[in-house]
Amino acid sequence: MDVAAFSGDNFDPKDWINKALKSSDPTQNKEAAASSLVMKLQLMIAKLNSALEDQCAAVVQSVPRVIREAGQLEQEAGLLRDKLVAVRAEMESVECETRENMSTLVRMDTVKERLGATTRALQEADNWTSLDTQVEDAFDNDDLDTVADRLAGMQASLRLLHHVADYQERVAHLEQHRNRLEATLSPLLVTAFTSKDTEAALRLVNMFRTMERGKQLSKYYHKCVRAGLLQRWAEIVMEGEGDGAGEWLDVFYGELGSKLVEQQAWAELVFPDESSSKLMCELVTDVLGSMEPSQVFCMEAAVKLSGDTLALLGDLRDKTDKFLDGVGGVVKDAGEAKLRELGKVVYKPFAQYVANYEELEARAMTAEVSSWATEKKDTIDEIHNLATCVGRVASMVESAGVRCGHLTRGVGYPALARAVARGLDTHLDRYRRLMRRLEKRKVVVDDDWSVLQHCLSANQATGDLMLQLEQLEVTLSTSFLESCRQFLGADSADLPLQQHHIFLLDSPSIISLSELFTAVSSNTGSATPLLQQSISLLSSTCSDLQKTTFSIMFHPISSQLELIPTLSTWAATTTGQGTLHTTDMPDFSFSPSEYITCVGEYLMTLPQHLEPYMSQDNAPLTRAFREAVFPGSSDTSGAAQQSPADFLLGCISSSTCTSYFSYISSIPTLNNNSSRQLAMDISYLGDILDDLGHPLTSDLSSTAVLLRLAMEKWREESGGHSNKVVAMVRQARGVSE
Repeated sequence: MDVAAFSGDNFDPKDWINKALKSSDPTQNKEAAASSLVMKLQLMIAKLNSALEDQCAAVVQSVPRVIREAGQLEQEAGLLRDKLVAVRAEMESVECETRENMSTLVRMDTVKERLGATTRALQEADNWTSLDTQVEDAFDNDDLDTVADRLAGMQASLRLLHHVADYQERVAHLEQHRNRLEATLSPLLVTAFTSKDTEAALRLVNMFRTMERGKQLSKYYHKCVRAGLLQRWAEIVMEGEGDGAGEWLDVFYGELGSKLVEQQAWAELVFPDESSSKLMCELVTDVLGSMEPSQVFCMEAAVKLSGDTLALLGDLRDKTDKFLDGVGGVVKDAGEAKLRELGKVVYKPFAQYVANYEELEARAMTAEVSSWATEKKDTIDEIHNLATCVGRVASMVESAGVRCGHLTRGVGYPALARAVARGLDTHLDRYRRLMRRLEKRKVVVDDDWSVLQHCLSANQATGDLMLQLEQLEVTLSTSFLESCRQFLGADSADLPLQQHHIFLLDSPSIISLSELFTAVSSNTGSATPLLQQSISLLSSTCSDLQKTTFSIMFHPISSQLELIPTLSTWAATTTGQGTLHTTDMPDFSFSPSEYITCVGEYLMTLPQHLEPYMSQDNAPLTRAFREAVFPGSSDTSGAAQQSPADFLLGCISSSTCTSYFSYISSIPTLNNNSSRQLAMDISYLGDILDDLGHPLTSDLSSTAVLLRLAMEKWREESGGHSNKVVAMVRQARGVSE
């Protein structure tokens, strides 16, 4: 039986009883189980009462003993208190008796210390004079080790003579000795550093540190090694006078990297207390910044002689990166500030070309684009050449992106985007010239259908080019983010030698680069932040080309419809001009007018010439029509849902209805028969458009219905039509309100 629950703070008798009954034998009667449980509880209570009585009896018996022990403890505490009071009184008595003696002892100890300090000062003063004499003798005997040792002794003596009246004079005198020794040791130190004589260098370094001139050692070392490296650079330039800057830098970078590794190992022996990485970093930074002729001058000269500036810069960048990777292990512990300073010096020659990167890339792209142009005047050859140039444009831009990432490590992408736009604009000039050439031939489109084919082929080329640019946008954006992520963005790594935006750009350019990086990295829709300018240029060209295409396709229709207001048919009266004006002529006796039959014949001929474009698999042409609103189209998404041919037929049909309605509005007056004739013309056009799968517009259908209405039924049956159409027909027919 579980009795632990009785001691709980949240004990519930009902729960305990229920649990106890559930744990009993299932075959046992509940009443019997309850009786058994009550009996067990009574037995337990009896045991607890017995145990409690035993414990109480034991406690009562132990109370007298506890009281006796407490009394004894109280007596012992009183005795201890009395002893402490007696000791304190004794201490106060001794202090009063010996107070004067202690004061005398303190004064005597102070006097003793002062006498000792005075004695030592007199000894050091005498030692100073002796050491000074020994220094002079050592200088005369050229015993430089002794000079350094005695100067250390003079410095120790001077620390004890700081209170003497001629302290400053002694300081100046000691400084003169140090300067004299340094001047004597300097040539020896330079020789040891230059020849890498470890034994001599260690001895001289120890002497410098002895006379507290240790801070000058690294400067001497720096100057010695720097002079040798700069001399070697001058020799390389002189020996390789016929070579270019690339060869000079390649040789010098190779030797400089090897020298730094050797010098670091030697510097760690001679200067164990200083950071060899910092020494080497300062050295290589100073050497690269002091080269004569400078890296900038050499690179400018090489660029002037080069026929391919970007290829030359890429080659020089390879050599520079190889050098910096080689010395990375030598300078890795120099500290962030020193490493960034090194990076600025190493990449300084490239900064001016990165600043002018747009012009360099634009010039290269323009030259390449211009080389694609053909000298043939035939339109079909030009269109075929433009179609083949789509892949060339994509390849050119992709190569430029790889070149930009390699040469600028991503910081030149804003300039690259502008250069791509300039190169593309030069290429699009060919489309503009082609449009002007096709525009001149629109008057013969119904006789020479090749004009229409040329237009559609040109549109297909622009759509293909748009698809290529959109794919390039994804590729370039990915490359741009990968190149710049190591020094831009939230997850950029803190690598001092990889901060290319700091090395190659000025502050405004860094801001522009950061903004572009943010725009590209946060772009999740169809926007094109990187090639936005290029795609906008192409979109404008697509729009212009589609307008030209529409103008050519619609010209045979517009040339007939524009005759409508001047036709004499509309002004004919009901008498005297033949059977056409017989008042009771039935509808079936009317035939379509010549102008509308010409329009209908053209529209019925149009599908067979658009047959090559009936398939929806023509992605380039579909993309071109989706880019801009083709005249006559009310929704840019229609191009994606239909085949190019259906889309064009729909646009032409819609434009025909709109233009037809506009010209009908210009007819001054209509009589009954001319109204019926016009209604017949509209019905004929409706039949043609139904065959094409693009019915009449509602305005034109309403116009045909209203033209057939009898005058006496006008008021009753003209309702339900557009007010604009009703007003136009009423005015033309002269129906009174």
